[in-house]
Formats: sequence, structure tokens, C-alpha cells
Amino acid sequence: MTRAEILQNSIWETAKINLYSPFFQREVTLFLFAHHLSLRHIKDEIISATMVQTINDFLALDEKYLPLMKSLLYQHCLECCEHTSYGFDVEEEETETQASLRNFGITNAEDAWQQANLSYVNIEDDAREKRKYRYVKMCFFPPWEAEHGCELILKNGVLLDFKGESDTWLTQFEGD
Repeated sequence: MTRAEILQNSIWETAKINLYSPFFQREVTLFLFAHHLSLRHIKDEIISATMVQTINDFLALDEKYLPLMKSLLYQHCLECCEHTSYGFDVEEEETETQASLRNFGITNAEDAWQQANLSYVNIEDDAREKRKYRYVKMCFFPPWEAEHGCELILKNGVLLDFKGESDTWLTQFEGD
């Protein structure tokens, strides 16, 4: 069996790479999802030029987005604490939301940022999906939402004012 036959008859949809992120000041795991057509027809690039640029969008994430990122994570925390019963003991003169925030140690956006910790990044092959823009999904699994997580989205290297749960539908951001 030749290399080409092995590649054509195998499923290589996800690649994993660990890269140092200057923004997060640590190594981050990126999962790269190649389009199945690229994988079945090896004459096409498995990793497109668009995917390369998308990876570089993440690596070039600008510090100017830090306040927005902190704010989005804090908003996510507040919404989760307001709509979820974590079963924490509620003290006198305290709401269940306040008890949850107290137990998580969250009083502001900086606290949310410190506890959120980026888990990994997902990048799909947008060129093959025919999307107009490049997207990075930054996936956090903070203590207030360890099950569904919180995704923040970069669109062409710009942090969007959006927070979603795991597996955000990217096509919703295609409008101009």
C-alpha cells in the first residue's frame, strides 16, 4: 500500500498541536479540524492557507482585547450563577446567586479571568466550508460551567462581543 492510498483511506480529521501563546503566556493546545473532502482527495491541501492564517490570528491575539475577554467571562459567570443552582449554602441576607459567586470567589471581571483558564482552541477549515471569515474558538471550562464551558470567538483576529457554550455555530457570524 502506498502513502497516498493510506492517506486516502484513513480518517485524519483532527490534528493536535501545542503552541506558545504570547497573549496567554503559556503553551496552548490547538485542535485543527480539516474538512473531510481535503482528506479524501489528497491533491487538495489538508491544511489550507486560510487555516494557517487562522492559527496566526490566534497567535497574534492583541492585548487590547484583554478587557473585553475579562468582561465576557465575568458576564458568563454572572449569567450562570443567576440561572443555575449549584447547591451552595445561602447565608442570611444573601441570594443564591450571591452564594454561588462567593463560593466561586468571583467579585469582578479580574476574578473571573483568573479562574476561567483557557482549556484549548478549536480551528476548523473555514476555506473548505466556504465561510467568508476566519474563526478561532477559544474554549474555557471555568468552575462555574465545567460541563458546557464558555467559548469566545475570534473573527479574522478580532475578539467578538459574544460568549457561547461548547461547539458554537460559526456561520451565525457570517453577516457583515
